[in-house]
Amino acid sequence: MEMDGIRVQAVSGRDARGNLLARLYSRSGEDITKSFPDLLPSLHLQDSSDLEHDASRKPLHTFRHHAPFAIDGELLVVRDGRVQTFNVLQQRLNRKVVSPKLMKDYPIHLRAYDLLGEGDTDLRTLPFAERRARLEAFVARLDDPRVDLSPTIAFEQLGRPHRRTKKSRQRRRGRRPEAVEGVMLKRRERAVFFVRR
Repeated sequence: MEMDGIRVQAVSGRDARGNLLARLYSRSGEDITKSFPDLLPSLHLQDSSDLEHDASRKPLHTFRHHAPFAIDGELLVVRDGRVQTFNVLQQRLNRKVVSPKLMKDYPIHLRAYDLLGEGDTDLRTLPFAERRARLEAFVARLDDPRVDLSPTIAFEQLGRPHRRTKKSRQRRRGRRPEAVEGVMLKRRERAVFFVRR
């Protein structure tokens, strides 16, 4: 399912000195990393040289992933385990200063859709089923509540739309589903291909 957030690629690589670093890029390719500093520690990307400069991050021994990667996903605000609407997420967008209060009130989360690269391997030519298995293993290794997997639903399970009755509407009244924007369809055997808009 596609959520009501902003689509991003979370990527990591090494700089000229060989230090591992992470970046968040918007769908248009804009580097939006500085707007979401609270998500970077969740990606467990810290080199020992970073440790002496940034004591606010997790200790080095808690990091489980030290190789480059590229994740396709969605940035969301999640409170009490529930995805918030895009209107709530907008409080975090285009901020020049990200205060501790803003990070606390609007906690950022990455919902991972696909793993496009891991280590030196470009995974885009692999079938989605294989990329998904690798993504599941990757997110399990991260073991961080701010990074999770999008749920998958087999096409056959989508079924036919059901008619809503007055009784079913009454049962649902007052309960807001997660901020689901739509459904993303991917063939299990398909590689990644790009279409320019």
